[in-house]
Amino acid sequence: MQAGNDVRGLEVAIKNIINASYSRDLSAKIAAADHVMQKKGMYLGGYRPFGFLSDPNDCHKLILDPVASRYVRLIFELALQGNRTGTIAKILNEKQIPTPAAYHVAENHVYSEQKAWDLQRSHWTSGTVYHVLKNEKYKGTYVGAKFIMPVPCCKHRVLRAPLEQQGIEDSHAAIVTPEEFEQAQMVIMLQHGKHQAGNYTKHQYPLKGKVYCGYCQKLMKYRVLKKLGPSFNCRFSATAVDSPCKRIPISEELLEEIIRNALTAQIKQAEHILEILHERERKALICFSALERQEEKLSAEKAELVKLRVALYEQYADGNMSKEEFIRQRDAYRVQEDDKMEQIQRLRTEKNQIFQPVKKDTDNLQAVMNTVGEAGDVMHLSQNVVETFIDRIEVFNDECVKIRFTFEDVLKSYEAE
Repeated sequence: MQAGNDVRGLEVAIKNIINASYSRDLSAKIAAADHVMQKKGMYLGGYRPFGFLSDPNDCHKLILDPVASRYVRLIFELALQGNRTGTIAKILNEKQIPTPAAYHVAENHVYSEQKAWDLQRSHWTSGTVYHVLKNEKYKGTYVGAKFIMPVPCCKHRVLRAPLEQQGIEDSHAAIVTPEEFEQAQMVIMLQHGKHQAGNYTKHQYPLKGKVYCGYCQKLMKYRVLKKLGPSFNCRFSATAVDSPCKRIPISEELLEEIIRNALTAQIKQAEHILEILHERERKALICFSALERQEEKLSAEKAELVKLRVALYEQYADGNMSKEEFIRQRDAYRVQEDDKMEQIQRLRTEKNQIFQPVKKDTDNLQAVMNTVGEAGDVMHLSQNVVETFIDRIEVFNDECVKIRFTFEDVLKSYEAE
């Protein structure tokens, strides 16, 4: 029987190896076929570039979208007139021209109502315009995937060599001429240098993903400005029409100072509340001990009544007591026992109400304070400190900042008392 199980197990293992090998071989063949098609300038599907449609007669060919292609053409014309990307974005928003994502939603290519709603509220930004102006597909050049999977089934992508990224010219209809495209690149270069406006940086700043605009509730952009240096500002304030946001950036240095002061105040408040809770716990423990002694006394009295009732039964069994007298005294003892038990139950309930809530509150807040010690120096806003204590930061005008700390609900429950 054991030998049969071993054979079947070996067969399963061999089949798994064969299936895995087949999957890797199939993936490699598909990737090779895709690469050949890309070299020919054939469209492989996926998210179409804004301004194009799939040819209904050839799914590997792009044709102009009669509506969206006019929007792309307008963007290039505005750029060639010398407008900055931010100015172009503002013009597009004023004209209520849908963003690429919103236009895609209108074509019913979204997968959830929530996603559709989020995208329909999107606005043109400097970054969106910049990416349109840098897309070589608009001059009729097809550029294949810049990343490849070097090993089948591998999740890590590798950047293609520059020669492998060379585009296929005239692979599809163009929206702008190659000359217009190059002129637009020169305009961008003169306005913004080698990088897009605002000197976007890959710097891993501690507050990344935590700072939001207090008006539109969107994540604020981290930028290095000439006057303020590293700063946060709402990227929608300059381009969105009738935006409630005001284009007033806040420096990273000032924001960190505000956060440090607020965090220090919260910790001091927590320490003060913890002292109060420790004193409450001490007093509760005194009451608890007194109730414990009362419970022990009542339990002893109840045990004595049980002994008397047992002795009563022995007298009746020996014939020294009538049945009527036995029942009368037995019932009287039972009433007294029940009364003692009720008193004991009330004491136990009172003990739990007095001590357990205070102990729970103290333990919860003590856990917060232990985290403070483990996170490191809170005056230095490291990534660990930010992730441990800060849930969300909202920035308003006049350097007004609203900070939501991860433990503020714990403190609020004690402030209300």
